[in-house]
Amino acid sequence: MLIMIPSFIYIFFIFIGTWISISSVSMFGMWLGLEFNLMAFLPMIINLENNKKSSEAAIKYFLIQAIASLMVLMSFLIYFFLSNFFIFSLPNLILTISLSMKLGMAPFYLWFPEVMEGLNWINALILLTWQKISPLVILSLFFNFKLLIFLSLLSALVGAIMGLNQTSLRKIMTFSSIAHLGWMTSIISFDSNLWLLYFMVYSFTSFIMVLAFIMFNINYFSQIAMMKSTKKKMIIFINMLSLGGIPPLLGFFPKLMAFSILKSSIPILMLLITSSLITLYFYMRICFSTFTLYNQTKLWNYKEIHKKKITSLSILSFMTLVGMIPMSVWFF
Repeated sequence: MLIMIPSFIYIFFIFIGTWISISSVSMFGMWLGLEFNLMAFLPMIINLENNKKSSEAAIKYFLIQAIASLMVLMSFLIYFFLSNFFIFSLPNLILTISLSMKLGMAPFYLWFPEVMEGLNWINALILLTWQKISPLVILSLFFNFKLLIFLSLLSALVGAIMGLNQTSLRKIMTFSSIAHLGWMTSIISFDSNLWLLYFMVYSFTSFIMVLAFIMFNINYFSQIAMMKSTKKKMIIFINMLSLGGIPPLLGFFPKLMAFSILKSSIPILMLLITSSLITLYFYMRICFSTFTLYNQTKLWNYKEIHKKKITSLSILSFMTLVGMIPMSVWFF
């Protein structure tokens, strides 16, 4: 029990840091919330007993986030003290770059997959979802339109292409996150608050995926192909396709919503759709391979889990299957 207390404290401060950032009325408060998040998440990363890469991941995460936080503070200082000497768009330019670094958007994404490889699945889920809330909220308030559009399209394409030849599920989730960031920041650049709905659906789908990986104790694509249970494979299959955004699954709803927002800019929408098709390709490749290939030799052991846990995971997967219908009715 004593071992769990520090983790609870760190999660509490991560929550407080995010709350400070999104509710602050001052730029200093936003920066302070980002620092709370950084300093609370670092101790959670370090887990030398189970993962030897965790210390390396913590150092890389700290260095990148510290540099980005310094740039955020610099842009805020320019807003306050040097706005008469600089072009007003300069602070927005610096802030867009720094927050893109914090989010792991292209071309500042190189730290992201390396850090993910050093995390357990719980910390990976926090990095993929909760840690993105504060930077995205600040980015929705201060951004340079042309730069953000460029970074969003680059992220969507890089996330899709770099995920093609990955076998590690953590890296697949990482590049999927980068591609989804491209969609979310594209919605933000058109001054729409609907990116929050996109983020909620993405977080829910990622949560089910990570929960399945934890329950089935799998980390690589080969382990999925070895699984004997068709039901387990179907759970991963449905949620992967939902994360890729194939209709009529829940993951298609935020993309349908993005279509209605970005329909005024056809070139941007076409590039995003192209990246989404590439993402769907490597998801479909993984899914079809799991059903058509089966290796009788066990290279890894996967743990058998209780039927009640399988049932709860099946219910969550069913929500991604039918969730598109009520959300579409609500939106339209």
